[in-house]
Amino acid sequence: MNKISIIYAYRDREVSRVQASLQSLKDQSGCDFEVIFVNYGSNEFYSGKIEKLIKKFDFVKYIYLDVSHQLWNKSRALNFGIKKASNPFNFIADIDLIFHPKAVSYLEEIATTGVFYNFKMGYLDEKESKKIKKGIQFDALQPSRYGSVNGMILTTRESFFQIKGYDEFYHFYGSEDVDLYTRLENYGLTSQFIEEVYFYHIWHKSYENSQTRVLDHYPRLKNVLRINEQHYLYHKREKAVDPVNQTDWGEIIPQSRKDLLNSPTKRIKLNNILAEIEHLLFVELPYLKEEIVEVEVVESLYFNSPKYKLKKLLKKQTQIYSSLKDINDLLLKHIIFYYHRSNYSYKISKDLRSITFKIEM
Repeated sequence: MNKISIIYAYRDREVSRVQASLQSLKDQSGCDFEVIFVNYGSNEFYSGKIEKLIKKFDFVKYIYLDVSHQLWNKSRALNFGIKKASNPFNFIADIDLIFHPKAVSYLEEIATTGVFYNFKMGYLDEKESKKIKKGIQFDALQPSRYGSVNGMILTTRESFFQIKGYDEFYHFYGSEDVDLYTRLENYGLTSQFIEEVYFYHIWHKSYENSQTRVLDHYPRLKNVLRINEQHYLYHKREKAVDPVNQTDWGEIIPQSRKDLLNSPTKRIKLNNILAEIEHLLFVELPYLKEEIVEVEVVESLYFNSPKYKLKKLLKKQTQIYSSLKDINDLLLKHIIFYYHRSNYSYKISKDLRSITFKIEM
């Protein structure tokens, strides 16, 4: 049998989901496998609970990456896990995944070189998902629907290395999986789809539906799913094998460099005036070299004043102010498009009145 490494990427999700998924692996019949569990910068609350839970599962190699100051990047988390895996075949899992008791033995049986496998998935609705906590077994669960594109993939570890892993352009959620499949095919691997259902997915709200149009403590970017989709379509048109502009992959900035952000050499404080933000991003930042820059954007008291609202109503305002949500989205796009491989940090204040962005230029 071929040995399998199962790789998870995680940040700030319910611990009960992780417990259910790992328990379904513990219940596997006669398998020798490893789990690489990458905690990509969860906060102290979730990290403490996850570390305590994972001690119950001796087949799990737990890795915490101190990147809570950066945006959620599932691709980088998975790439880091792939590089840490020791077995010749990798299966990319999900913390919402429940394994059939014979799932891993089946993976070991079918694993072969020159091929990547995708799998049919059964999706549990909210009511059915609650049965898992009651100990209901896999065969007794009833999916509400089935799907064929779900991020679960089995292939050789070497195949990931040949295409430089997942594209780390993709942030938050969306398209990193289909992008990977397309580039594996462009490299020359054959795709095989498994119709038998060995995996169920625990219900959760969709990322798109959970997005808000207001600022939140957890950075969110409106329309990111469509941005990611365009990047995937670009790779598809270009018949890409390697991700564009991705030389290093699965690499995390060392602590010594992250510490530099604590001592800015240049501080810039701005109000939420659109022209100021645009000039900073398009003119000032690109020309700064060998600087540790701290940018603080503060919501002006004038922005919410009756005087400003009246001028805006009468179309007499001299400056265009943007909401912090709109500025958040502008800053996040710049990070994703230009600086996602840089040493940076991003923080929204507890009172939602300011944003602090630090970067090593």
